[in-house]
Amino acid sequence: MATTQVDLVNATIADLAPRIAKKEISPVEITEAAIERTEHLQPVLFSFTTFTPEYAMARAKAAEREIMKGRYRGPFHGIPYTLKDVVATSGIRTTWGNPKGVDYEPTESATVHQLLEDAGGILMGKVVSEIGRGSHNAVGARNAWDSTRSPGTSSSGSGSATAASLCLASIGTDTGGSVRHPGSNSNLVAMRGTFGRVSRFGVWASSWSQDQAGPITKTVEDNAIMLDILGRFDPRDPVSIVEPPYEHRAMLRDGVKGIRIGVPVDDWAWKTYATEEEEEVCRRAVSKLAELGAHIIEIELPRSGESRSNVMSLAAEGPVYIFDHFTKEQINEWPDHHDVIENGQKQPFVDYLHALQARAFIKQEVNLAFQQVDVIAFPTGSTYGDAWDASTTVIRGRTIPARSRAVYRNGMASVCGIPAVSVPAGFGHNDQWPIGLMLHGRPLEEPLLYRVAYAHEQATPWHLRQPAIS
Repeated sequence: MATTQVDLVNATIADLAPRIAKKEISPVEITEAAIERTEHLQPVLFSFTTFTPEYAMARAKAAEREIMKGRYRGPFHGIPYTLKDVVATSGIRTTWGNPKGVDYEPTESATVHQLLEDAGGILMGKVVSEIGRGSHNAVGARNAWDSTRSPGTSSSGSGSATAASLCLASIGTDTGGSVRHPGSNSNLVAMRGTFGRVSRFGVWASSWSQDQAGPITKTVEDNAIMLDILGRFDPRDPVSIVEPPYEHRAMLRDGVKGIRIGVPVDDWAWKTYATEEEEEVCRRAVSKLAELGAHIIEIELPRSGESRSNVMSLAAEGPVYIFDHFTKEQINEWPDHHDVIENGQKQPFVDYLHALQARAFIKQEVNLAFQQVDVIAFPTGSTYGDAWDASTTVIRGRTIPARSRAVYRNGMASVCGIPAVSVPAGFGHNDQWPIGLMLHGRPLEEPLLYRVAYAHEQATPWHLRQPAIS
């Protein structure tokens, strides 16, 4: 293969893939650049729990050999990526988000890891999950745009590493928004697919009825490439959707003319937990979609404002997962989650049933809204501007808990099991901190969401901006 200078900062999967296929650039060169950049920035960003340069180089050399022999696997072949450290990786240290506790070397990989390996991806390592806050000398992952700020929880390492170009994609997990949240905080595209679209086999899940793994990337097209790989039926996950693989890029360039975009009038979606800057930036983003030909329709979603409390009210599901996947000995050595187990076991069954009933009403409300509109848009739930270790924050004069405020907006998709993607919408704080717009769709309509997100992305400059960290 030809020798070339790799510009990881401005690289995307969609741009590199054809060059790799044509043997213009080598997976080895790309991986070497990613290793060098990670070694340089890890002491600043603390993105990784486990960095695997030797494994990555072995994979890169194997990918180069395959491509030279004409066995190109597709657009992810030779691409460096990371996994949130709640994803099982066979033979590679897995902390389940708790680096202070017991380390594991699983004998079987999670399905998402296996799919990405089969596609030829290059695993750079495991990145910080805020389940185990304090992975390196009690320092959590930092935001590449401002290392004093939060990259977004709980898939914080995924947002940090991807924004800093330590990888070109990462897999996070989303209970109440933990894929979309770091997407917004880090100027990235982040998709929570339809519940069951991406297998959870081998992935830590604190809520069996809400958790979903999802891709975090620099661009919409890159994200669609990832979901093409990940969106497969898996009989080992009982909620996995029995559907054939989708072509998520099929409508990517079809524009938004005539698409009906619903914008809630409810304060919870725009004002209560979002700053004035977030609202202003996302209002402009919606106006841009209108300029591109979308029809903007005001809708009311009052019950959906209860989504955060509903996400948080299913405590009984936590210990169910833990007991199903870990031995008593392992649990005893993991004190960080003893409160999760105890609180879940104490939840009265009637309270759990009431939470399910409340969820049914929220889903009904959203389903009715989708009779009027094709997509629902409002600001992505984030911790915009919060320090990486903030416990509280002030929003429009009100002091509220910092880390959980993102769930007030992100919770609707989690509760309803519908797809939602966060796309860069602009910047605030003197044009320095990223802000995301969140688009929701009907179940299995991820291709439509990518179509709308792509139209906005291509009509605006935000995806072209990169953090100054180097």
